[in-house]
Amino acid sequence: MPELHLEREAIVLFEQLLAVAEHDRDMWLDERITGRPDLRQRIEAMRQGDRDATLRTGSAVDELEEEVPPERIGAYKIVELIGRGGMGSVYRGERITGDFAHIVAIKIIKLGLLSDSLIERFARERQILANLSHPNIAQLYDGGETETGSPFIIMEHVGGLPLTQWTEKRGATQAERQGLFITICEAVSFAHRNLIVHRDLTPSNVLVTADGVVKLIDFGIAKPADAPSFDEGEALNEPPSKASVASLSLTPGYAAPERMTSSDVTTATDIFSLGKLLEKLVPDAAADNELRAIIARATEAQPLARYATADMLAQDVIAWRDGLPVAAVGGGRRYMLRKFVGRHRIGVAASALALVLLTGAFSLTVLANVRAEKARADAEYRFEQTRSIAKTLLFDAFDEVSKVPGSTKSREILGRSGLAYINALASDPGAPTDVRLEAGRGYTRLAKVMGGGQAGQLGMTESTNDLLAKADAILRPIYEADRGDAGTSRDIAELLIEQSGNNLYNNNETELARKQAIEAQKVLTSIARNDPESAQLYATAVQAEADSYGWDDGYDKAEPIFLRAETFIAALPQRLRDDPKVMAARSANLRLLAEAHHKLKKENLAEAALDRAISINRVLVNMQPDDPASIRKLAISLWYRAVVLRTNKKDALARTSIDEAVTNARILRARDPSDAGALKLFGTVGEVKAQILADQQQFAASFAMGDDVIAAYRRLVVLAGNTPGELRSMATVLATSGGNFYKGGAYPKACGAWREALTIFTRLNARGKLTDTDRKNGVPALQKYLKRNCDGGAPRAGMGPNIDI
Repeated sequence: MPELHLEREAIVLFEQLLAVAEHDRDMWLDERITGRPDLRQRIEAMRQGDRDATLRTGSAVDELEEEVPPERIGAYKIVELIGRGGMGSVYRGERITGDFAHIVAIKIIKLGLLSDSLIERFARERQILANLSHPNIAQLYDGGETETGSPFIIMEHVGGLPLTQWTEKRGATQAERQGLFITICEAVSFAHRNLIVHRDLTPSNVLVTADGVVKLIDFGIAKPADAPSFDEGEALNEPPSKASVASLSLTPGYAAPERMTSSDVTTATDIFSLGKLLEKLVPDAAADNELRAIIARATEAQPLARYATADMLAQDVIAWRDGLPVAAVGGGRRYMLRKFVGRHRIGVAASALALVLLTGAFSLTVLANVRAEKARADAEYRFEQTRSIAKTLLFDAFDEVSKVPGSTKSREILGRSGLAYINALASDPGAPTDVRLEAGRGYTRLAKVMGGGQAGQLGMTESTNDLLAKADAILRPIYEADRGDAGTSRDIAELLIEQSGNNLYNNNETELARKQAIEAQKVLTSIARNDPESAQLYATAVQAEADSYGWDDGYDKAEPIFLRAETFIAALPQRLRDDPKVMAARSANLRLLAEAHHKLKKENLAEAALDRAISINRVLVNMQPDDPASIRKLAISLWYRAVVLRTNKKDALARTSIDEAVTNARILRARDPSDAGALKLFGTVGEVKAQILADQQQFAASFAMGDDVIAAYRRLVVLAGNTPGELRSMATVLATSGGNFYKGGAYPKACGAWREALTIFTRLNARGKLTDTDRKNGVPALQKYLKRNCDGGAPRAGMGPNIDI
């Protein structure tokens, strides 16, 4: 492999060469590298690489021997070689564990290419990037080292062509090329907001699928924007067979000048590469003064002179496309006037012909229009700035913070702050529809964190009802006015699903919950198979309909509906079935289907469904090890498997399953004391563990767990403000705990728990909030146990460990 000083010298010269006219480049090189055949060879290799646009990971040449790949990595079998680059090779992998089909791309780094310190750094960055989820960024799923020590990453398999190859093969129009570039900027902006710099944005690292979807790849060599740069000087002391990630992630022609001097890499580095991409993507860019100005600003030598953000670069491209003033041009009144006339050519010409005698007045009118347009442009700029801040807080930052353990309160603050900005914009009578939609989505999102859903939340369900009502007031009129818009349909469906869950779990309104779930399905029917989000929402709406029957003990009605959700998911295209959102929806449906099977005495089917749910949830946790939502889903599926196994007298397996569920629940509760969802999860799984401990006659441990669970539910009732859902849960756990206490001989404690549970059910009945299940099963069971075992307040012994409830 060439020495690094030769590599660096070649890169510097190649960067300068790109600024020379094509027909003068050979002469220019001859003047500078005469007598340097080694240097000439390196530069010619770079020129060829630039022509082919096939280098995937920078300018490092493929001089190390290619390592023979293993037959499998983790759960995936290596099927075929997809491509090779400077850092290693990329293979297509297929999942072979049999639980579900999944195709991925597996990139294996060449053995010996990176130093030990950089391998460690690579692993840390890989974990950061695993949380980078965006529709235009290839998702990173997993990573590690092969048995021979080669680092690898497992990522989304993208079937597409490199950007410039796609545009040439497609014969892409100017408008299509502009749209592609704007989408690329949006994806880069998302990464930057999550403090990630790509570092190697080139046409070959931007793939476009057959249907025109952009996917950024090779984030495996990205770095946090606020992290110190790799120490190039230290890398020079490495053995000649090793190189730094920085040198491997540098593609001549697209790398910013500061990359040559090893200075700190910032988001400005990607802005430079975006400018070079724009120049490559748009034909005859040099002939358009405005476009040339945009490219020049993006590729300024000094990072601070470039566009501050990828969004600002995209906005200037949009302005150029739409004939609006381009910020990079920096023109004065004359430029503004020219742009105004260009957009209103017919009107200006007609006015000139009609008012030729009033030229002076016309000039004043035009100038006034120009000033008004400038004021409008300034106002729009401020509007978009405020909107950008709001969207970042309420959506982008909110989503990323949601993946961080212990972030429930932070999510509320972000949600409220972002919503305050959005409301200020949406309150304007002339506010665009999309801004009002953002406000409606914001209320739905905030409702989830306040007390809706089954994820991390604050338990304030009264606030949830109010927030969902506000979301409905905004979103429903917009949806009714344009039912054909897919985005609006998703927004109203998400609201309906959240309302359904809130009515089921918090308000004990099963019929209303069912009606809302069915309405959500109707809204989504035409788009359910279009994208992962729509597919997830539709599957969840079907689950919600079925779940409402379960709450009324109608599992015979619920079971076929859960199976309908399974059929829907199975019929989706592979790319949708493999999406984490859809995988999460399927795991939830399988867990609920297992409950229906269990209630209908189909125990083998119940266990099989739970095994599949747990398998999917383990994959999701492996993808995002610290994601609270994935941990929660795994804990719930383990909990219900313990319930089923306990019923089937498989005590040892039940104990193993519930122990893991409780461990995960304790982790979430300890990480975020503000999370009422974690508290509820702990109460749910802890209740079953207390039962299993009582079955094993470990009564001291069972009582301690029972007391902890009851305390958790008492806190939940207070947080929720005595809502029917939490009161019902409180009564249920008191009834179950009473059975455990009685088995252990704590008769007064058992009778006290049962009486309190019956009192709660009686009050719910008076409020018209008692479910059919409680009316048929819960209340009669409590009355029976109190009559038989607590005569006049004096517990009657005799049944001992045989009692159950």
